[in-house]
Amino acid sequence: MSPSGTEPADWQRGPGTLLCAVPQREPLSAPLLGALAILAGLVGGWLVLGVGALAQGGAGALAGFPWHGIRFLPTWLPRADLSLDGTHAAGAWAAVLLAGPLAALVVGFAVHALAEGLGAPPALRVLAYEVFAASWLQVPLLMLAAGFPQAGGPFSALYERLGEPQSGRWAVVVLGGLALWGIARVVGEQAVAVGGGWLRVDGREFRRRVAVLLAAWPFAAAVAVATFERAFGPPLWPLAGAVLVVAVVWFRTP
Repeated sequence: MSPSGTEPADWQRGPGTLLCAVPQREPLSAPLLGALAILAGLVGGWLVLGVGALAQGGAGALAGFPWHGIRFLPTWLPRADLSLDGTHAAGAWAAVLLAGPLAALVVGFAVHALAEGLGAPPALRVLAYEVFAASWLQVPLLMLAAGFPQAGGPFSALYERLGEPQSGRWAVVVLGGLALWGIARVVGEQAVAVGGGWLRVDGREFRRRVAVLLAAWPFAAAVAVATFERAFGPPLWPLAGAVLVVAVVWFRTP
């Protein structure tokens, strides 16, 4: 026996001795982590909209559009208050309509990289990741919206402002599909890196679960809330696009 009298000594363990270990419980249950991630996703989505509104307003002011600041629609969603009347060059329209998503893309990547590089506390890492996921996943969704009537979004509005509402739309849709295919994998990989400390990631099904909990469901919740708060046009495409994002993120997570 061992000195404590509770375990057999090493010499008493025969070659056929089976040692069993009780698996560790996950620090947080999946439902609890999912609920917290959705809350962080709503905050991250709001920050993405705020960055986009500021970038759109700044780009519009530089391009000659009257900018009256930021207003909230209907009560708390930030939007750039720009006067879009008048005749402007194609480059000016592109700058105004695309500055928001592109600026959010850069800021989301920078915030996430900074939080990971500095080893921020877990809560800040999750929030930074939600900003990253929302800013990157919205871009292909907005590109895909260009192919659907009245779906809204900056790419659809750009074609309408240029007087060619149908020209080039399907090319943007194809690019949006390819972008979603690639971005979903990156978002899934980063979700595993962030959530691996709370949930199991030692199998593909476990990693897919983490990606859906940290990326897909929070993004879908943010899109749904923004849709019902009239941040977008008709609700059919944003909600269908959110379902598409959930499916692609699940499938593409390695």
